[in-house]
Amino acid sequence: MLKSCTVLVSNSADGDLSTYEFDTSTPTLRAGERHEIGSQVMPLALSADQKAIYAATRGASPSLVKCTLDTRTGHLADEYRIAINASLVSIATDRSGRFLFGASYGGHEVIVYSLARLEAGDGTPLQTLSGVRNAHAVVVSDDSRFVYATSLGNDELLCCAIDENQAQPLTVVDTVSFDTGFGPRHMRLSPGGEWLYVLSEFRAAVAVFRRDTANGTLALHGVSPRASVLAGLNDGFARPPSTEPQPDPATLTSLIWAADIHVRPDGLFIYISERTTNRLLVLRVRPDGMLEHVSHVETEAQPRGFCIDPSGRFLVVCGEKSTHVSLFSIDTDSGALALCSRSCGGRGANWVEIVARM
Repeated sequence: MLKSCTVLVSNSADGDLSTYEFDTSTPTLRAGERHEIGSQVMPLALSADQKAIYAATRGASPSLVKCTLDTRTGHLADEYRIAINASLVSIATDRSGRFLFGASYGGHEVIVYSLARLEAGDGTPLQTLSGVRNAHAVVVSDDSRFVYATSLGNDELLCCAIDENQAQPLTVVDTVSFDTGFGPRHMRLSPGGEWLYVLSEFRAAVAVFRRDTANGTLALHGVSPRASVLAGLNDGFARPPSTEPQPDPATLTSLIWAADIHVRPDGLFIYISERTTNRLLVLRVRPDGMLEHVSHVETEAQPRGFCIDPSGRFLVVCGEKSTHVSLFSIDTDSGALALCSRSCGGRGANWVEIVARM
């Protein structure tokens, strides 16, 4: 049985990672070290063996940073910091340890890096897929044969096959179109890979796809209805980068602004975060494969990122406008969340990863 976990949180405004530990028998979030990464550190990705963490910085000089992770103590140590020519909002590695995939929102690109090249100090991409307007997330199938990428600006989802023997390993094998204004953002595969769940940033709805595990293609199964707790909000829209003038704040408070999505390891519940109302929403997976809203909780301000622990019993969430991180327990039967602990954190917290301690 899982006894304790290390939590990693990226703090964009502080340029560092916060580490925490919690014991599953007495779930209290205990702050550990702060490890400097670089200006505007945001997305994180674990290596296949979970003994290293990759981070992308989005400041004036974007970079990829790799740190080794001591799974016994949670201690981080730098391995490399490499300048790249892209500001990445999402990164993912394959299980073979050959590739790192990235989504560049402002560059409208999906980018493939060789992990071996990065180890040698070379940040030149192997391949770049252009025209992926406001690319927002990349997810790799568990068998490392397919990559999925969302295009928030085009209302599309790309399915790419991976061929590690090719100089340019990605081939687009399918493109799924959403209705205009859906705004596909983050996504997650089900534990067995038969389903793909895609979150709408602008509606807080989840598109449910059946996935052909042999060829990677997708078939829309349905879209979850808007949770009644969000009935008073209007559909959102793409917002300009934080460095540019923003819409009227009064307008923004009336708009849906969903962010992250995760699947409980048993596949029975889906969790999403909504930043305007500072809420985590719980969706049950029905026997017919569709989703229904069953509960919600208020949490840290502007909850951009969260993560579920490997046991499926706990969830950790951070907020971009909060300097605290929260640990929730997850009820086995209902999926409901209950606050266990809060701990001080960094500024601009936006991404969470959780690793079981050995």
